[in-house]
Amino acid sequence: MVDRLAEFAADAERDPVAATERLRADLVGSGGPLVERVDGGRVRVTFVWIGPERQVSVRAQVFDDPNALSHPMRRVPGTDVWHLAAVVPSDVVTCYQFLVDDPFPDADRDDLAELGRLMLAARARMFADPVNPRRLFPQMAVVAGERTAAPEHWDSVLVLPDAEPLDWFDTPEGERGALTEHRLDGRAVTVYTPPGYRPSETYPLVVLLDGECWPLVADLPAALDNLTGREIAPAVVAMVHNTGGMAARMAELACDPAFATLLADRVVPFVRSLHAVADRAVVAGNSLGGLAAAHAALTRPDVFEAVLSCSGSHWWGYDGTGWGKDSEPEWLTRQYADAPLLPLRFWVDVGTLETGSSPLSPGVDQRAANRHLRTVLRAKGYPVDYHEAPGGHDFATFRRSLVRGLRALLPA
Repeated sequence: MVDRLAEFAADAERDPVAATERLRADLVGSGGPLVERVDGGRVRVTFVWIGPERQVSVRAQVFDDPNALSHPMRRVPGTDVWHLAAVVPSDVVTCYQFLVDDPFPDADRDDLAELGRLMLAARARMFADPVNPRRLFPQMAVVAGERTAAPEHWDSVLVLPDAEPLDWFDTPEGERGALTEHRLDGRAVTVYTPPGYRPSETYPLVVLLDGECWPLVADLPAALDNLTGREIAPAVVAMVHNTGGMAARMAELACDPAFATLLADRVVPFVRSLHAVADRAVVAGNSLGGLAAAHAALTRPDVFEAVLSCSGSHWWGYDGTGWGKDSEPEWLTRQYADAPLLPLRFWVDVGTLETGSSPLSPGVDQRAANRHLRTVLRAKGYPVDYHEAPGGHDFATFRRSLVRGLRALLPA
């Protein structure tokens, strides 16, 4: 195996301009980072940025510290080429961005408020890979309440050679479902009705949290249009939007009883007033939304029959900052362990790259917490489909996991 960056560095000593142009052509040809086989199941991914910047980092979850907010790149002496490599399983799909003049290396990782401010301030310095056409609308823009973003600031998607096909999200060729936005108690609720929808028929209902993200970031309506009737039963999907910024979302989705009540007593009856839907619904979400979905089902099993948790933040409970329920992590898992068996079923999913604890979850990582939830639920007697997706904590993984979960819970 040839290390393309080592080859470039040797060429650059002779003619840096010509060597840089050849490398640029290689990047354009690869449509993203350079990917080289290490063995049958792993590849070396080399992220490359070309530009005269003072400092450049890459944001991706493929490095040894997967929860770091950024990873400083190295510059090839005498050139404008910045690079950083990682060895990764060859079936991974995940998001990445480049960050120019990175503010994070000197940040206090334990100061969550400061990190949030830096994250929002740094968005103007976060760039998609200019040679990679695969992009998703940036989740950070949605969290900030924005519905437009210049394409150069979107998230790039790394798709490695053995990844599953992503044709679920291709532009549908047949009949399409409909999206209708409603207002409920000052909150937006976007309702999807499937292709061939008939008001006289009764449909399964999916209540999906972080509702503003799924049409804009994840292209979920395209996947539903493509798979409805073939792999997923026709269903009504109510996408429940957040009402504020990052802090408001964190407070509401962290097992807030008032939010569970809102979903059960306001959102579901509201959708039922518009469409004929089943008596009990699937409640679904990603990250903190997965935690909130599982909490809503535990609180109101009379309304919800199934939980679809994509990379759920089931480590939540206590983080040393006061944002928690008690003195231990995994609060909701402990509630399920102590509660009587309820008429619920589960799809639990987490990314294979979601390892290592963070300031939010000291001593507990995302993958371990989801594995523990799976084990506790099965020990209690719940039916649980569990899956580890080859990806990280981002919508490149969430959207595939949601589709997998819907195929399991609502098969055609």
